[in-house]
Amino acid sequence: MNYISRPIYCQACSDKYIMPRLSLYRPNKQNDYNFLDKTISEMLTVGGTDLYIHKYMGPSNQGPSIDYTQPEYLNTSPTNIQDLLFLENRDRTYDPNIYRLRGHYNVQNLDFDLSQFGLFLNNDILFITVHYNDMIDIIGRKLMVGDVLELPHLLDYNPLKETIPTALKRFYQITDANFASEGFTQTWYPHLWRIKCEKLVDSQEFSQILQEPINQDNYLGQWDKDKTYPPGYIISFGDKNYESITEVPAGVKPPDPAYWVLSDEQNLKDILSTYNKNIEINNAQLDEAKRLLPKAGYDRSGLYIVPTYGTLTEQGTLQKLYNQPAPPINTVILNNNNTGTLTTVSSQNYRTASPVLRLSRSTIDNLNNIASNFSINSLEKFATLNLELQELAPERIGNNSGPVSGTRVLTVSSMGLITGPYGTADNTYATADADPEAPGFTGDITQQMDWRADCDPRFQFIARASPRSFGYTTGYLDGTAEAPNGEPTGAGISFPQNPKIGDYFLRIDYFPQILYRWNGAVWVRISTNVRTETGMTIDDKSQLSSFINNQGEIYINNTQEVVPQRQALSTILSLKPDNLPPVA
Repeated sequence: MNYISRPIYCQACSDKYIMPRLSLYRPNKQNDYNFLDKTISEMLTVGGTDLYIHKYMGPSNQGPSIDYTQPEYLNTSPTNIQDLLFLENRDRTYDPNIYRLRGHYNVQNLDFDLSQFGLFLNNDILFITVHYNDMIDIIGRKLMVGDVLELPHLLDYNPLKETIPTALKRFYQITDANFASEGFTQTWYPHLWRIKCEKLVDSQEFSQILQEPINQDNYLGQWDKDKTYPPGYIISFGDKNYESITEVPAGVKPPDPAYWVLSDEQNLKDILSTYNKNIEINNAQLDEAKRLLPKAGYDRSGLYIVPTYGTLTEQGTLQKLYNQPAPPINTVILNNNNTGTLTTVSSQNYRTASPVLRLSRSTIDNLNNIASNFSINSLEKFATLNLELQELAPERIGNNSGPVSGTRVLTVSSMGLITGPYGTADNTYATADADPEAPGFTGDITQQMDWRADCDPRFQFIARASPRSFGYTTGYLDGTAEAPNGEPTGAGISFPQNPKIGDYFLRIDYFPQILYRWNGAVWVRISTNVRTETGMTIDDKSQLSSFINNQGEIYINNTQEVVPQRQALSTILSLKPDNLPPVA
C-alpha cells in the first residue's frame, strides 16, 4: 500500500505526530500489482479456453507503383495502409505461426433480441477477455483489428458432409479492442484486454487464411520473389494456390504457365465458404432459365408485321418514314348492325342445304353509299360468292410434336371479276405493299380471303408482298435465319443469279449469318443471325462473352508480367502522372 504522510495532533499533550495515509493506488506497478496480475492470469488459465491467434502482420507488398496512394513499404507493419485513398487494407499478410492464448467469454444461446427495429439474432458477436500481460508476452503486441481468432473448442467433428477430410473450424475476426472494465483491480491498473469478435466471412482480406490447403506436407506458404521453388510444391499467390511443375527460378511469379499450374488441393475456403454453393445455385438458375428461354433476345416469330412505307422510288416524299408502319386508308369499319350473317337456306329446289351470306337491307344500303363515295360499283343484290371449308396445316414445334389435324376454317371468294377495291384479310388497305397501283407492287390479287364477320365483301384479298423489315420488333440479339412473317428463304455462300423482287437469301458464309432481301436493284441487309444462348458461355455470339466476360491474358515479351485482357474500370480510370519534359 501507498503511505502518504499527514500530521496528527495529540489532544492530551498537544504533541505533533506523523501518521501515514492509506492509498491503494501507486504511481508505479509494484508487488501488489504483480500479485493480483498473476492471480488473474492463473484464473484465466484454469477457467478459460484456448484461442488460436492468426497474427496480422500488415498489408501485402504491392511492388513498385507510380500511384502515390498505394505506396510500397520497405518493412511489413500492421500500421501500414495499403490504399491511402480509400483507407483500406484489402490484401493482408498473416504470420504463418499460430499463437495460443487463453481467453474467456460467455456462451450464448440462439436468442432473438427484440428492439424497436424488429428481431435480431444476438449470437453473431462475441466479447472475449484475455490477460493483458500474457497477450503482450505471447503475441508481442495487443490484439487489434485485423487479427483472426480460431476457437478450437468449437470444432465440428460431425459435419453433414461425411467426405470432408477435416473438422470444421470456427473463425472470428476482431472488429474492436479495449481494456475490460472488469479487469481493473484495487490498484486502478487494468489486467484484462476485451476484444469484440464477429464471424469470419470469405472476403479478400482473409484469403490467406482460408486458401491454405488442408494437406500441409508440400505447402510452402506465400510466394516469395527471392526464393526458388522445386517442382511439386504448392504456394499461395493472390487468392489462389499454384503448384510448381518444374524448377522455378527466383522472381518468376504465378500464373506463368511454363512454371506454375493451379493446384487442385482442397482448402478451407472450399469447405467453409458458401462461394461454391452460391455458384452451384446460380448455375442451376441459369440452366432453368436456359430451359425456359433457350435463346437470348426477342422471339418475334408470332408477331404480325404491318405494311410499311417503301423506299424513295416508291414513296418519294415519305423516305423519312422508311420501315415504319404505314397508316391504312380507305378502311371500312362495320358495327354490329351492319355485319352479315352466315346461314343455310333449304328449299325443295336444292338437293342439300346451301350456305349463304345474309345481309340486311340497311347493311346493303350502307355498303352502296360507301361504294358511291369511292366511285366504285355498288354491291349487287344477287352477288355470287363461293363458300368453301378448308383445313389449315397443323402447327408443329421444334421436335415436330403438335396437333394431328389443323384448324378448319370457312373461306369466301367472289365469283365475279376482280375490279377492286382491294384490301387485306383484316379489312385494311395500306399505301405500302398492299396497293396494286403503287410502284414496285409484287403481290398477288386473289378472290379468296379468310371469312370474318367484319370483312367487307366489296374488297378483294391482296396477297402481301414480302416484308421489308421486322417492323418495331427489332432489338438486341433478335436476329434469326428466318425472314419476317415466315417468308421462304434461300441459303448459300453466293447470291442467286436471277432473283425476284422480295426474295430473301441467307448468306451462310458470313459469321454471324446475314439475311438479305432483293429490292430489284441491290440486296438489302435485313438482319443478322445473332440469336445466342442465355448462359453467356464462351460459345455465345454476343458481347457478353467475347468482351465483357473475356478471360484471356497477355504475357508481355521478355518479362514475367501478365496483363488480363479484361480490365476493371478502376484501373483504366486511375490517375497517372503526366510525362513532363525535363527542365533545361
